Amino acid sequence: MRPLARAWLVLAGTIIAFLVLQPFLIYIGFVHWANEITAQLLALALRLLGNPSSVEGTLVRSELFSLEVIFECTAILPLVLFIAAVAATPSTLKAKLGALAWGLPALVLFNLVRLVSLIYIGRFAPKAFDTVHVLVWQPLIVLFAGALWLLWVERRQ
Repeated sequence: MRPLARAWLVLAGTIIAFLVLQPFLIYIGFVHWANEITAQLLALALRLLGNPSSVEGTLVRSELFSLEVIFECTAILPLVLFIAAVAATPSTLKAKLGALAWGLPALVLFNLVRLVSLIYIGRFAPKAFDTVHVLVWQPLIVLFAGALWLLWVERRQ
């Protein structure tokens, strides 16, 4: 099989596998766990920035703005995209694991920056919240996952 065709099959296969497994991940509580961890990280980031906040399950409350963390608020989908792209790229297992070691935390951190910014936008520009949330940040996090993958591909050569 040609390398490009193999890469596309691995990329598509990884994403399809995630989509097929998603109901199971919901059933075993992984999705709820990811939502809660994201909420805890967001509250911690807000406290580190000097904004008292608390968490009740997946609801983050702060003096600035409150936000309910749902699955799409987590970094899981961009992480799956990055993992699929790395898996599809012809490279050694060691190189792929190295990419995941720095790429996954980078995506989680970028997502946290996204959520913190949305808290501030919710507080200071509430009319812009939905637009920034959907039309700016959602595409940006997908592009960031792609940019991290491209950075890794470029650095390997």
